[in-house]
Amino acid sequence: MLSSCSNNIIETEPTTSETTAEVFTELQKNIKCYNQTLVQNQTRGFWERLFNRVLKVFVADCVGAIKGAVSNDNIWQSAQGASLNSARKQTLFTGVDAINTYVTRSVASDVDTTATQALQPKSEALQNLILVDDTSSATAIDSIGYYHNAIIYSTLEKDNSLNFWKSVSDYACILKINEEITRTIPTQTYNDTVLNRETVDFCKFISNKSVECDDYQGLLRATSDQYPKLRNLLETTSGFFEGMELVSSEDEWEQYCKGIINPISNSNIPDKDKKALQIGISVGYASSKLWKTE
Repeated sequence: MLSSCSNNIIETEPTTSETTAEVFTELQKNIKCYNQTLVQNQTRGFWERLFNRVLKVFVADCVGAIKGAVSNDNIWQSAQGASLNSARKQTLFTGVDAINTYVTRSVASDVDTTATQALQPKSEALQNLILVDDTSSATAIDSIGYYHNAIIYSTLEKDNSLNFWKSVSDYACILKINEEITRTIPTQTYNDTVLNRETVDFCKFISNKSVECDDYQGLLRATSDQYPKLRNLLETTSGFFEGMELVSSEDEWEQYCKGIINPISNSNIPDKDKKALQIGISVGYASSKLWKTE
């Protein structure tokens, strides 16, 4: 594990007294060290576009993937259900903020446009989403970001009506996604396609909180309070989002997401949690490439 913010790596074996909380604390320190290698962008010009509603969609997406992975639920239902429902409730499909939703619906309820207008062009949303330099050796986990975006895109294209997605329920939204999961992705990348109540409740909770909370820190705190078993993972993920605020270009953002995998892989946290964090980062990176920003 890393002993400080220097580049010196000291090989140590975890002791029997080292608890799960302690190894997560050590990982969180190492992520902060990694973040300190970045130069603070005071103007936040690159990520200014994400410090609004779409940022919380991205966070909900990332957390949904982690929740699905660590709970052995269907990762796709949990991640894309959280993402799409958060986008709907934060009115990314209408281009107005939540305060004005009632006015928009009352004035323009008969106006219908394509739902995919909320997404980046497909040629951009489905490119360069694998966070390994050698894509020929990419695993199913490495490809999760690509399939994540492909499923949401095909789900919206299949029912490409703004008015449809404004009125659909949380449950129906995830059912629509589930149809595309079984049609689009390799069977070895998911465990189950049966939609359970826990997944629906989680997607409903986090999408509602993405509207209620002022920022991503509040969203993470609210989720930790509701799902305390995720607390260590979410506190670690917070360091990832803090690093995100420091990058200043598309290339730097990609390199940051690739690089942060290293302290996670080299940590002493349980392998299942390493996998969950890797999946969350891959999905979070893909989500940042999917949603059109303001």
